[in-house]
Amino acid sequence: MTQDTSIYYVWIGGSCDYAHKERAGSAAVVIELIKQQEQSQKCLNSAESRQKKTKDQHHGNIISRDVISDLHTTEFRMMLTLMIKVMQEIPEGSNILFLTNAAYIRNFDKSPTSKSANPDLIVQCIEKKERHNSVEVKIVQYHKSPLLIETHNMATEAMAKTRKEFHQTQEQKTKLKQLTPCKAL
Repeated sequence: MTQDTSIYYVWIGGSCDYAHKERAGSAAVVIELIKQQEQSQKCLNSAESRQKKTKDQHHGNIISRDVISDLHTTEFRMMLTLMIKVMQEIPEGSNILFLTNAAYIRNFDKSPTSKSANPDLIVQCIEKKERHNSVEVKIVQYHKSPLLIETHNMATEAMAKTRKEFHQTQEQKTKLKQLTPCKAL
């Protein structure tokens, strides 16, 4: 028996500038929809075979790109936030494979403990995962994954833009304060 299934390959990467006091963080995804025929059992294509593809060669169609960024955060928090958004937006009952080089997101669906970072987001990931047939994370090699490299570049650009906008706003506030006359006592 042959059945038609679709798998969403979600390439996800993040970036954070820990060296700056405003610590901008960001995450980005490139989502491919892979339509494949399966014989008698359900399995996901191996990420290793995906990595052998050269730039601009894909098994599926790129259906979406997205990026988020914020201040006073980390790329881990941004990646979890974006995973939640993706799981919410992809149709219910889907098969999703997150592909990343960030090993720390492997436990996105493990019940948080008192020592867990971002337990609020992990709980949301667990809830969103329940909407789908399967959701997995696969660790892939960065340098062999053009779409993963793309996500990191997108995240780095978004982070830099967020930081730049923050500094421009701070400069405008400083200039405004300098122009405001002091009240006489």
